[in-house]
Amino acid sequence: MAETLSTKEKLLTAARRLFWTRGYSNVSVRDITGAAGVDAALVSRYFGGKQGLFEATLAEIPPWEALAGAPDTLLERAVASFSAPYDPETDQVTPYAMLLANVIDPVMGDRMRQVVQDGMAGPLAQKIGGEDAQGRAAALLAVLFGMALMRKNFQLQGLADQSPDALRALSMRLGQEALQGHRS
Repeated sequence: MAETLSTKEKLLTAARRLFWTRGYSNVSVRDITGAAGVDAALVSRYFGGKQGLFEATLAEIPPWEALAGAPDTLLERAVASFSAPYDPETDQVTPYAMLLANVIDPVMGDRMRQVVQDGMAGPLAQKIGGEDAQGRAAALLAVLFGMALMRKNFQLQGLADQSPDALRALSMRLGQEALQGHRS
């Protein structure tokens, strides 16, 4: 027998799908409650308002899996986390899609930058350690996000049509360069 979702779960599911694909400012409370099939007043009741509901969707994001494990396999895990083959059916409602949809949002852009800094760049720099760890972490994230953006969103020929193994190999080479940092 299928379990029915609670009202709170319905709101979270609808909010995640809409916020994470359209962006915070492009979604109204009525859009969310309409998709969830519940009364708009329930957003305030359960989450304190639209921003509280958005924050609740962020709380569901697990820690970046690349940060777990031994430092000597960090790059491999980081590349793997960004190298899944593109699937338009399942890649719509992901943390990656949420970041792209909201980083330029006039209300939530700063919050998205904080999510990347606190959840990815900062811990990555700590894991990398050494001289200019923050710069090297930022460079690696630029490689990973850039490759994913060009492949998944722009579907740029030369990346979008490569095999997963070829993409991982290219990302590994670029990631190694990023982790080595600036050389004089």
